[in-house]
Amino acid sequence: MFFSMERDSKGLFTVLNSERTGERDRLLTIISPSEGLLKARVYGAQKSARSIKVPLFSDGVFSLYHASRNKISVKDVEIINLRDGILSDIDKTTSAVLFSELVMNARSSDESLYRLLTRALDALEVDLPYKRVVIMFVIRFLSLGGTFGDYEHCPVCQRVYSDDEILGYNNQIGASCCQNCSTGDGGLILPPNARAFIRESIKAGDDEVFSFRISDAQEDRIFRFLLRLLRASSIAEIRTLSSGLWNF
Repeated sequence: MFFSMERDSKGLFTVLNSERTGERDRLLTIISPSEGLLKARVYGAQKSARSIKVPLFSDGVFSLYHASRNKISVKDVEIINLRDGILSDIDKTTSAVLFSELVMNARSSDESLYRLLTRALDALEVDLPYKRVVIMFVIRFLSLGGTFGDYEHCPVCQRVYSDDEILGYNNQIGASCCQNCSTGDGGLILPPNARAFIRESIKAGDDEVFSFRISDAQEDRIFRFLLRLLRASSIAEIRTLSSGLWNF
């Protein structure tokens, strides 16, 4: 017996990506804390001034029509958080695009990933320094993936690091490690002060991470290290990091 999958649904979603499809439509990638990632088509978005407008990185209550498992369209949207300030700055926009790409690559419906994404987007919107927001997001994202470690113990030999120890990188497990277990990637050496910041950031709340006082040079060093670590430990290419917009 055939059962139709046609149904309507309504829920909170955040817009991760918007791309043109066909001559008149747009295809949105959206995520919710309960439904995970979905692709939904907005019919006529390219041509009609009266069509549904859904800005990138915004939150909204979406009314969706599910014609089938893989054919979903947007019937209506009530935007509740526009976040238009993100698009006013190239570095904030690049940060938000990176977050969205990582979440889409993760293909996870985990509510904690959704909360991480929206906290980071909100932080960009209220003009917190983009490098600190990226640092917070990457640390939390890699920690959720279970590959980041605690930066107190070597994940290979389990030895406790000394206070003045410089870390290397092991490409077999995709993580920082002691020099004895390092495979020798010189671009991923981590000095003691930077390691201490990352270690404390893992244990701290987000507001504490934003309030930690470090020099601009140290913040930039940690920012660039985490982007290199992210690229080295990712299975798929991270297009945002390959774009050349950031030098790391």
